[in-house]
Amino acid sequence: MSIEKTGSIVLSAAPYRESSLLVNLFTREHGRINALARGVRRADRRAVPIERGYLIDHFTYIRPHRDLQQITECQIRDHFPGIRGNLEKTAVRDVLIDIVLSVMRDSDPHAEMFDYHARFLSELDSMKCDIAAMLLHLSKHIFGMATSLGVGVDFTVCSVCGKVFDSHTDVCLMIDKGLVRHGSCGRGLSVTDRVIGAEAAGFFSFVDGAAACALPVISGREGLRMVHCAVDYCRYHLDIRRNMQSLGFLDSLAVMI
Repeated sequence: MSIEKTGSIVLSAAPYRESSLLVNLFTREHGRINALARGVRRADRRAVPIERGYLIDHFTYIRPHRDLQQITECQIRDHFPGIRGNLEKTAVRDVLIDIVLSVMRDSDPHAEMFDYHARFLSELDSMKCDIAAMLLHLSKHIFGMATSLGVGVDFTVCSVCGKVFDSHTDVCLMIDKGLVRHGSCGRGLSVTDRVIGAEAAGFFSFVDGAAACALPVISGREGLRMVHCAVDYCRYHLDIRRNMQSLGFLDSLAVMI
């Protein structure tokens, strides 16, 4: 048995007996784990109110080949109040968490992926409450995750003619092939093809940390469609079979978009 301090994103939390929680965590050092957090629901000042979507630090007692680990000395690093206080942000966060629950299935280290998701939550927390912008950032984040896992999409060049996409022509994402082409470089759309606007495609091709990229001005409904494009892509290439209720809830918000 080894004891290590690590950071985690709380994917789910459920009460266990009087003072503990059963938690599903995406940790920086150990990937995704199930754990028992003892004593965090005490009826005194030692209680730590851990909830879904929190970023926490804790000690982990790793027992190889055990389905349930144990964590202690939990501390909240960030509870993202800007997300918790906004319905749309909460819905966006929950889609991301469902994606992580669906894709990260092992207990191997994924430090870069952990940092990638933690950074997105921090940015979402401070983002202005523009639903279209949040949905576009979520879509880009999901496509970026697919790239990190080895099944990314190149949104810069047509896979058929080899020409660089301009900022005025919509493109076709061929989900089954993992490729992008001009709409004119083909015989129409198949059931797995999705049309992506030129500005959105340009935003998806933008590399984080490079020169500033202008955020496309799109409608909330178009942003929602981009989220579905990204999720459909991950369903196909990352074998997501989970019923993502969070995506249904995000869809239900469309009446307010």
